[in-house]
Amino acid sequence: MTPAAGNSIANAALLRSFALLAAMVIAGPATANAQHPPSTGTGRTEHRVALARLARDLDGILADRNFADATWGVSVVSCQDGDQVYRFQDRRNRQMASNIKLLTTITALNKLGSSFRFSTEVIATGEVVNGDLQGDLVIRCSGDPSISPSFGINPQEVLQGWARTLDSLGIRSVRHIVVDASLFDTIPYAPGWAWDDETFGFNAPISGAAMYDNSIAVTVAPGKAAGKPVQIDVSPSTAYVTLRVTAQTTRSDSVATLDIHRDRGSAVIVVAGNIAAGAEPYTEHISIEQPSVFFATLVREELGRSGIEVRGGAYDANHAPLHDAPRTSRRIALYLSPELRQIAAATNKQSLNLSAEMLLKAMGERTFGVGSTASGIEVVKRQLSTVGIDVERLRLADGSGLSRQAMISAADMTTLLRWAYRKPALFRDVLSTLSVAGTDGTLATRMAGTAAEGNVFGKTGYMGGVRALSGYVRTRDGEWLAFSIAVNNYTVPTALVNKAHDQILTRLANFSRKS
Repeated sequence: MTPAAGNSIANAALLRSFALLAAMVIAGPATANAQHPPSTGTGRTEHRVALARLARDLDGILADRNFADATWGVSVVSCQDGDQVYRFQDRRNRQMASNIKLLTTITALNKLGSSFRFSTEVIATGEVVNGDLQGDLVIRCSGDPSISPSFGINPQEVLQGWARTLDSLGIRSVRHIVVDASLFDTIPYAPGWAWDDETFGFNAPISGAAMYDNSIAVTVAPGKAAGKPVQIDVSPSTAYVTLRVTAQTTRSDSVATLDIHRDRGSAVIVVAGNIAAGAEPYTEHISIEQPSVFFATLVREELGRSGIEVRGGAYDANHAPLHDAPRTSRRIALYLSPELRQIAAATNKQSLNLSAEMLLKAMGERTFGVGSTASGIEVVKRQLSTVGIDVERLRLADGSGLSRQAMISAADMTTLLRWAYRKPALFRDVLSTLSVAGTDGTLATRMAGTAAEGNVFGKTGYMGGVRALSGYVRTRDGEWLAFSIAVNNYTVPTALVNKAHDQILTRLANFSRKS
């Protein structure tokens, strides 16, 4: 926040303090947009006093000198009638990081429906002769992100089910495993994603095919004593990646320098540096390079463990060996994802970037026949436009908020949230996707023991210098408020920003129009 901006907050706080004092002494008319306009002069005064006190308190939080270099955007509105309970620079666009997922998931729930399911088909091509499928086993994907522990699904059990199906049909060998992810385009990243994050799991490549969030979890634990080899666990365990390990166990009082990364453009995962004896295991999620081939490889390996031979290789459909068209082709298995409401809940509560991006492309494919980021953004923009948001003023670049090109104002965010509130079925679904203060998701450890616990439902967002939190808060009177809080360009530890957010939301949870 610039000095001028800081002064504007201080000046606003001073003016609001005067307003508070005046409201305490003089009974003025009720505000035109009060949610429940009091019928008596005393009630009207209490209403104005409550809003003025709230404004004074929130102004004070934003004016903290720790945020002198930061820029805020805050909007709080009554869900029932749109009464502006509090605002600060709410019309100015801000980067909101993962709060962009709210645009994606709310649009998906409204457009596709909360009971929507993705399907993955297993297709046997060719005749079966003496137990040999004289063709390929084709996995036709539809953009389902859910075959992952992140969604409560054990991918290995899914694959074992497919193996049992083959066995029940008397198929003991197949030619190739081919994954068809052609429902989406082949562009793995969205505009504005940081190239130096490419190999981390949160930056996994977007594809119509996904398993294990298109990432590998590498866990490193120290050996029993200094000088002993480190212990490494890889999940899923697969020959798709190669490990290069130089990490060592060092003395218990040594400083850890552990480095786990993937060489760009390769499937080599490097584990280097050191980990102190007695230290807790450390896990890093590493993205994979080719989602379709990764998926096909996992299928191939599971069939092998089940005694079904794969004579050839694991391929993406665009690069599979060419053969004569099979005489027969039949679907032998069908996997249905959990319902969209469950997928959206995991996406928001765990802030799953890949899932949000796949939902975006899925909406584009189902609306325009093109599974691309651009087509998905067009679906979202059309939805926002019908809500009353001027889409020419905002900028969208992806579905997850990883892109620093994505910007939206706090006012626009609360406009969308209030719109969702006014559609009861949609509101229930949206609310179920949000983290609950002091209870679960990314808010599990925040605001516990305060009035906000169990009453704040929100989506967090973070990237370097950006912190955001948007959602709903239930006040002391049981009133539902939609809120959006974004801060950009801060230079202090993020814990201080979290504290300010928590203070704002705790104050809102304690808010009453009666005092």
